[in-house]
Amino acid sequence: MAVAYSLASSATFAATAGAKTLLMAIAPAGHGLEMVTFSVSMDGVTATAVPAIFEVVQSTQAGAGTSGATPTITQVRGRTSSGSAPTGGGNYSAEPTVLTVIRTYYVPQFMGTFDRDLPLGRGLECDSSGGTVKAIGLRINVSANVNVRGFIEVESIG
Repeated sequence: MAVAYSLASSATFAATAGAKTLLMAIAPAGHGLEMVTFSVSMDGVTATAVPAIFEVVQSTQAGAGTSGATPTITQVRGRTSSGSAPTGGGNYSAEPTVLTVIRTYYVPQFMGTFDRDLPLGRGLECDSSGGTVKAIGLRINVSANVNVRGFIEVESIG
């Protein structure tokens, strides 16, 4: 059984207009990561607000960005395995680079919630910290001021 970790927002992200990275799971040395489930929710109160654009992204970490909060990282499956835990960032005020959008969705800003479990063997991956694609994360682009929470579950691979 693979070792799996949950990265959860440690603080509410007060998102304002524009695209911002909510969470980033950064692979450790020697292990890649496979995203197996993720979620985002917003507390918008304006029923007429257009949907937010929610993206799953990969990052080369050419620039680490400025993380405003460290996500809570918890092992949720598998045996303890030294060195397989990811690190992470959240609530970025300056974006990490280089970001590549690999999935995109519309999510209502008015009390919107989006959960996705990826089918076995069809998870989204990133390399180990020595590879080209070093992290995988969630990004949100809102038009109204809303509070955002989210989580990512990743498995150690490779």
